[in-house]
Amino acid sequence: MKILKKEAKKVQNSPDCTVWEYEFPSELMSFATCLIDGRYPDKGRVSNTECEEIYFVLSGDGTVHSEEGDFDLAKGDMYAFKKGEKYWVEGNEFRLALFNAPKWTPEQHEIIS
Repeated sequence: MKILKKEAKKVQNSPDCTVWEYEFPSELMSFATCLIDGRYPDKGRVSNTECEEIYFVLSGDGTVHSEEGDFDLAKGDMYAFKKGEKYWVEGNEFRLALFNAPKWTPEQHEIIS
């Protein structure tokens, strides 16, 4: 199945975080790209309550601040989030490929104060 970039659904998660969701008919996984230029979320932390997620760095640099520690990432690096892991991210033109299993949904993405 071919999905063109122009077909990706653009979602503005915050002023500093834009996501492009590549929708395809699978409940087992999902894929998106993301640009973080600042902090996401604006305050607090986030957690995916139903899926694991992988951040693969396409360009830029950033830091994942997780309950597991603080992790600096650059092009070619990867970070794997456990289901339910609480975190926030800061980046400078931080472009990511996002892989989720099972499929990511907004309902399971929780912002924690």
